[in-house]
Amino acid sequence: MQGPFFSLNGELKPTTEATVPLDDLAFAYGFGVYETLKVRHGVLFFPEQHEERLWHSAKTLGLEHPFQPGDFGRFLNALVKANQTGDANLKALLVGGPHAAEARLAILQLAPLFPDRKNYKHGGTAITWQGERVYPQAKTLNMLVSYLAYREAQHRGAYDALLVNRHGQITEGTRTNFFITDGTGLACAPAAQVLEGVTQLTVREVIRSLGITLEERPIPLAEAVGWQGAFLTSTSTKIMPLRQIDDLVIPLSPLVDRLRRAYDDWLDAYARGRT
Repeated sequence: MQGPFFSLNGELKPTTEATVPLDDLAFAYGFGVYETLKVRHGVLFFPEQHEERLWHSAKTLGLEHPFQPGDFGRFLNALVKANQTGDANLKALLVGGPHAAEARLAILQLAPLFPDRKNYKHGGTAITWQGERVYPQAKTLNMLVSYLAYREAQHRGAYDALLVNRHGQITEGTRTNFFITDGTGLACAPAAQVLEGVTQLTVREVIRSLGITLEERPIPLAEAVGWQGAFLTSTSTKIMPLRQIDDLVIPLSPLVDRLRRAYDDWLDAYARGRT
């Protein structure tokens, strides 16, 4: 954790007071949801979209809480101001309780994640992992499948692991969304199968602006030999092309590179508009 303060239910507190009781069953059993946002050069990216998804995730779990629309954004901005944040990631944890009034919303400042720039030029790598997340449309604290898959990816020197469901279809990464291309259009897994990332949703805006077609459909791993490119998206990853999945080499697509550059420009314009 970074910075002198964290936020608990909107109140700024010293980071030395950030503790979790060992008998907190809601936290221990994963009855909670979370969001990860980024701050770059003092600009907080997409707080409104992250707030919307946080409340949506809570509703999906039946996690009742006392917070109102707009509260999350106010808490975020207060923490960024108090910590004089430049570059950081913010992690918000909304943990449930027996009653709505007992829910807790903690926001922590963490070190920023900057992927190796070589992965953008030469492409990153991923492994596949048989597994499915519980409540895929909610960003829950139940992260065991993702944790095990990502641990194996780290052990094998890969950037992320791609989850493969019982039907042999790639759904998403442990911390990323996944796209493929045939060289002219793009495809990604159906929204019902995945957690739609805020970055994925904003990337869609750029895809539309470029006139590129995007199809939502199942992505069978067996079709991978015919892909003409693939990439990952996430808050810190932005758009990262993949050069290899397991032992399969994936072509680096000019279309993906075009989209990556356009999205970087779009983010720069967003930042200018928030300052």
